[in-house]
Amino acid sequence: MPRNRPGALRARRLPAPHSRKVPPPPRIPGLSLRTGLAVHRLEDEDDGPLLLPGATASALHRYRTFVTTPGRGVLYPRTSVCPACPGCGMDDVRHARDVLAETLRLLTPRGARTELARTLNELDRTYRLRTLPDPRPNPRPWWHRRLSEGAEGW
Repeated sequence: MPRNRPGALRARRLPAPHSRKVPPPPRIPGLSLRTGLAVHRLEDEDDGPLLLPGATASALHRYRTFVTTPGRGVLYPRTSVCPACPGCGMDDVRHARDVLAETLRLLTPRGARTELARTLNELDRTYRLRTLPDPRPNPRPWWHRRLSEGAEGW
C-alpha cells in the first residue's frame, strides 16, 4: 500500500489562508468582542450626526476617564469650546454620554444592549456620586442636569 508523504498530510490539515481585505475593527475596552462588533456595525450603518465610526469607543473612554478621575472631590463637567465639531464635542463629558445613550437606544442585539447598559449603569452611579445636581429646571436628560463650570478644550 502506498504511503502519503508528510508534506501532503500537512497540506490537508492547514486551514485556508484568510482572504480578509478589511482588517477587523479595534476592540472597545470594557466591552466583549461580540458587543464591540455590534457597535461597529451600528456605527457603519447609522447616518446620524452622533454615531460616526469610532464615536462610541471615544465616548466610553471619555466618560470612564471623567468618572474615574483620581481623588474624592466633586467633579464639574465643562462645556466644549467647539461643540459642533465631532472631535471637540467629546471634550464635554455630557456630549460623550449623549453618544452612549444614542448607541444604547439603537443597538439591536439584546445581549449587546444589556452589556452596554450594565457598563453604563456602573459609570452613571459614580457620575451621580461625584457631581452635584443643578436645581435649575432643565428639560434635557439627567446627566445634563448637573452643576458645571467653564469651558474645556483648546
